[in-house]
Parts: sequence; structure tokens; C-alpha cells
Amino acid sequence: MQRILILILIVFAAGCDSAKNTGAGSGTSMQGIWTVTGNLGSQGGPATYQVQLVSSPCSVTTPVGGFSVQGPVCFIANNNSGLGSISAAGSRPTGNSQGVLVGVTSNPVADDATFNLVFVAGSGSGNVAEFTGSGSVTAGTLKGTGSCSADTPICQGVTGTFSATQQ
Repeated sequence: MQRILILILIVFAAGCDSAKNTGAGSGTSMQGIWTVTGNLGSQGGPATYQVQLVSSPCSVTTPVGGFSVQGPVCFIANNNSGLGSISAAGSRPTGNSQGVLVGVTSNPVADDATFNLVFVAGSGSGNVAEFTGSGSVTAGTLKGTGSCSADTPICQGVTGTFSATQQ
């Protein structure tokens, strides 16, 4: 369960913590490959993920449920549907489905703008954990926080932080 929670936070961080100046005007494009580091504090140490965000509707239906974020511009990385991708550095538990959905007001995202996200991880045994979070984009980096959603009691009380940089 701790690995699932760490994966959720990391993916969450990757989607939320993705900010790099594009060089073409001001702001950071959310689309692309990000290195995300998340930390669940006492629930587990830091974990690092590679996340590829691609354009997406702000409401999606997945095998583990329907999820929405505020947009109007949204991005997804979902290893279950093949829309974008999420992978952990090193080894990760097998049989897990993970996905992150990120919502922003525009793309590229202006410095000091905020974003919101939802991160979902499911285990091979059918357990699902959902985290919601938010953060800000500042000078090409993302930083944020997330917590377990009231919709998934399996992870109640778990919170974490994340950060990300674009590759």
C-alpha cells in the first residue's frame, strides 16, 4: 500500500510539478516529459518518476472510475489507457495502474500561475487510491501538495509534497 501511495504522489507531482520555460514567449508548456519527485513524509521516502503529459479532456473515464479537474486546458498521463505515460525510476510494483490529470487556465502556463490535479493509483488486488492536489508554476518549476481524496478511504489522512522539472 505504501508503494501505491508513493506512486500516486509522485505521479501527482509529475503532473503538477511540470514547468519549464519554453523559450517561445513567456510561460511554461505542460505538455512533454517531466521528472517528478514526490514525498509522502512518514508514509515513505521520496520517489522519482518520469511522466509524459499529453493533451486531454478535463473529464475522463478510466477502468477505475471517472475523474475531472478544472481547466479549461488539461493534460493526462495514464499508463492504463496509453495516453501519455508514467514510470518509476528503478523498480515499481507490478499490476498497478496509475494516472494523473492536470488542469490549467492556459498553455503555456504563466509564471506564478496555479494548477490543480488528480492522481489515481490502483493495485492488482482492486484497491484504488485517489489524491487531489494543487501547486504553482514559478520560473519553470512546479511545486505542490496533495492529499488523499475523501472518495478513497484506503489512504485517508495521507498527504505529501511534490516537485517537477521538464526534460
